[in-house]
Amino acid sequence: MATGLKSRIIYKESDGDTTKANYWAGTYKLLMRAKSIPSPFGSQNMVDTSTLEDLVETQEPGRRSAASMEIPGAFEKKYKDEMAANEGEKLDFCILYGTDGKGSEGICAFIGTESFAPDEATDDHLTGTASVAVSTVPRWIEDNYEVTVTEDANGYPITIELSAK
Repeated sequence: MATGLKSRIIYKESDGDTTKANYWAGTYKLLMRAKSIPSPFGSQNMVDTSTLEDLVETQEPGRRSAASMEIPGAFEKKYKDEMAANEGEKLDFCILYGTDGKGSEGICAFIGTESFAPDEATDDHLTGTASVAVSTVPRWIEDNYEVTVTEDANGYPITIELSAK
């Protein structure tokens, strides 16, 4: 079982043409240095399929509800400024799950929007929260894409590239 250390949420500006081949390929940026990344999948609704003939209620799985993600992370000017500039714009997001910062366990992709708000300032370090609204059904894409990450001396990403396998 893998841990979540070095799981990352990354984004790029969306070009809107989701029908083109290798849509998710491109150069991405780190959204923020996240403390945790919630699931982009909403809860699945259950649909009542009972009839007057059934002695017990029966249900079948229905559609998932739309998800929104509250991502806590470090409050850093670089990331805050980029999020403020992109607020409300459609963005392509990928979550790189795993321990290598490259999605070794899975890569989940979706289109959404984001906004940023600072958390309470205390004597501890400053934090903020990125709110991401998921606009499309999240998809697992790790079988079709490879991630290349160039990191600085501290292990923070400088460039993140997704390319078709």
